[in-house]
Amino acid sequence: MAGRGRGKAGFLAAVGLVCALGAGTARAFDEAAADRALLFAQQQLVRTVSQIPTNQYPKSSLPNGTWRLVAATDLLGWTQGFFPGELWYMYQQTGLATWRVRADAWTRSLEGQKSNMLSHDLGFKFIPSYGLAYQLTGNDSYRQVLLTAAGALASRYNPRVGIISCCDWNPDWQLPLVVDTMMNLELLLWGSENGGQAGWRDMAVNHALRTLSDLVRPDGSTFHVADYARNTGALRFQGTYQGYSNASTWTRGQAWAVYGYTLVYRYTRDPRMLEAAQKVTDYYLSRLPADGIPPWDFDAPASQLLKDSSAAAAVASALLELTNYVSDPSKQRLYWNAAMRMLDSLSSPAYLAAGTSSPGILQHGVGHYPAGQEVDVSLAYGDYYFIEALRRFKQQPMPPSPGLWFSKLYFAEAVHDLGSGNAGVRTVEFDVTPLDDSIDGVVGYADSATSVTAYSQLSMLVRMNPSGWFDVFNGTGYSAANTLLYVANTPYHVRISADLDARQYSVWIRPSGGAEILLADRYAFRSTAPSIDDLGKVVLKSGTRDNEFRVANHAVRPAGETWYSRQGFYAGLHPLGTENTGIQTLEFDVRPLRSPIDGVIGYADSSTVVTERSHLAMNLRMGLNGLFETYNGSGYAAVNRVPYTLHGIYHVRIRADVPARRYSVWVRPPGGAEILLADRYAFRSDAPSVDELGLLSLKSGSNDDYWVANHTVRSVTGAELPIRQEMALLGEEPEMVPQEAAAGCSTTAGASSLAPLGVWLWLLRRRRAFRLAAGASHGHRRLS
Repeated sequence: MAGRGRGKAGFLAAVGLVCALGAGTARAFDEAAADRALLFAQQQLVRTVSQIPTNQYPKSSLPNGTWRLVAATDLLGWTQGFFPGELWYMYQQTGLATWRVRADAWTRSLEGQKSNMLSHDLGFKFIPSYGLAYQLTGNDSYRQVLLTAAGALASRYNPRVGIISCCDWNPDWQLPLVVDTMMNLELLLWGSENGGQAGWRDMAVNHALRTLSDLVRPDGSTFHVADYARNTGALRFQGTYQGYSNASTWTRGQAWAVYGYTLVYRYTRDPRMLEAAQKVTDYYLSRLPADGIPPWDFDAPASQLLKDSSAAAAVASALLELTNYVSDPSKQRLYWNAAMRMLDSLSSPAYLAAGTSSPGILQHGVGHYPAGQEVDVSLAYGDYYFIEALRRFKQQPMPPSPGLWFSKLYFAEAVHDLGSGNAGVRTVEFDVTPLDDSIDGVVGYADSATSVTAYSQLSMLVRMNPSGWFDVFNGTGYSAANTLLYVANTPYHVRISADLDARQYSVWIRPSGGAEILLADRYAFRSTAPSIDDLGKVVLKSGTRDNEFRVANHAVRPAGETWYSRQGFYAGLHPLGTENTGIQTLEFDVRPLRSPIDGVIGYADSSTVVTERSHLAMNLRMGLNGLFETYNGSGYAAVNRVPYTLHGIYHVRIRADVPARRYSVWVRPPGGAEILLADRYAFRSDAPSVDELGLLSLKSGSNDDYWVANHTVRSVTGAELPIRQEMALLGEEPEMVPQEAAAGCSTTAGASSLAPLGVWLWLLRRRRAFRLAAGASHGHRRLS
């Protein structure tokens, strides 16, 4: 009986791999370090795949640089599931079909174990292999195998004591309980939620509670083994089998408790499990040395203090999950920082096997020290949990905070209250970051009085769908005005205009460093949703697991004022303040109420007395010819013809460089894409001097020819520099975009977009290939 365990590298990460792996000092752990470690893991796994048959599984490294192997048919072996699990993680990491083929081959060879009633370790064998296979492909044949295996594990449940018994091979034990089995409970918990027997959940909970009472000591340390009388259930023995002594704390056993209670809480939300997880975690952390990598037993004498990297990898992965469940910010920081310290050490030359003869990923693992087995070697289960921890880190690259919300699988945990005052027309804005390439994540809204337990109770829903793009619910189903792909770990700014009285909403999304793209134009609220009088709740709902995406800077505010055009200049003026200097972005919606009209939206310095159009430095006109036009120095012009229609709502974006006296204008028609109207046009040459944009003038031939709503002015950051200024820094000139191209694109692209095009297309092909292979999410899967 041994201890157990269980977790994209970018193209550019390869550039610094050799130098980084040769560095002699540990770095603060970051995404670059994670990518380097994952790339090395891919290299080692490719090496192993080429050397072993699909019915043999690596367990521990040998001195000659090969693996000690375990056969697929070994019923008492417990480590066969980890290697296919590593391969499935590489498939998830890269999206390459070759990894899926490899993972499937080593997974399918384990099917003969599904009815194995001789082992309590079926969770170790089937969750990393068949569990990840089903999660990543949705293939129901994997689910069926998992359910059969769960039934076999349930056959070992003893109702008298309330445990899954282990280790029939040891004649000294009658009805033994080991801490390792905490890791196998996931098979029962998963099975009870995915078509299996509901009673399996009760078995898992009872086993966890018995482990808590008989293996977890008052100080949070753990025994390895408890044994009970077969006939009476009386407790016979508490001690250890793989640790230093019966009174000591075997480190990987403690790691199984940390990880095990965390995963049981994931499925049950039982507060006793969360309390237990923190209790055993706090003890583990209190005994750690400075580098975060424990000895094989916390109480072993100095002469035997060999490190065990496998325990550290399992705990690092568990801590990243546990951070999401604790509510105390100080505990969140404690667990997060501890996980970072462990990953920093494990990814350093001191523990990563780069440059050694080992076929594994991590070195310095200890399997069974008292028996002299697998001491100071690479261990397949340590490698698996290390990869899992790296994947979790990349999916959740920062700890939760009050202004940062993570999506949750359960509705009860996914709801955030917004109050009851958000009625009428409201503007909602937030930043959303998907944490993987193919998720099923929804940001939805409901009335403050609604108890949200299903998607059908959400009136407005913005989704990152499993096929890899954003869409929005429109009455009876999802749709999108424009296709916008999302990329993992990339933030997107979302703006929603919600009219609760009309039960309609529009959605715009701005990719990082890009222009805003219309996703939904006056879509209908969900037809089956309850009545909604306010935006009282926002729901961040995952489709398959917690933390599929995160939301930051969520805000709800009244929609901007609506201003109507006036025949007289004075009546049509609106002060904007005196701070709008330098480079500014102005945005607003404009709606012609007559057609054709002669309406001008113009800007002047706050010190200017505006009495005629020549006083306006920037002028956007809806002309009698039925077109939008912009003043360029000495007259009206337009890069592209953009007609306006009666009652259409057009979104205008202006980039104004006040010191340079130039401006660019884009107009987005209803339901269409943004079109370039003016490209670095000159301020009106006969206008007064302008130091800031202090006045807005809404001038028309008669009152109420048009209105302007949601007018905003903001300073431009470096990432938002005008196209020509960006090109000037590169010594290039942007290309003009013809109207036909502009009408079919979400943004106006210039020469600057060509440089990364090859990389972008490469990534896009990879992501599409992955989605086609993996398919959409299926069922109620809860693997982390």
